[in-house]
Amino acid sequence: MTDSELDATYTRLCNTMTALGEAVTPLFLARFALLSIIHVNDAARVDQWITDAAQDLD
Repeated sequence: MTDSELDATYTRLCNTMTALGEAVTPLFLARFALLSIIHVNDAARVDQWITDAAQDLD
């Protein structure tokens, strides 16, 4: 994925969450995460992403 594609994808993700609204965004993110996990099909990689995503959020 190029930097331009990454930016466009992230922008679409943000715009979708904005359009859905704050109340539905957690459900959307859960669905998005589950679909991503299914398509990656690599438990170790997903486990590392979970660790990385949770880092410094507490």
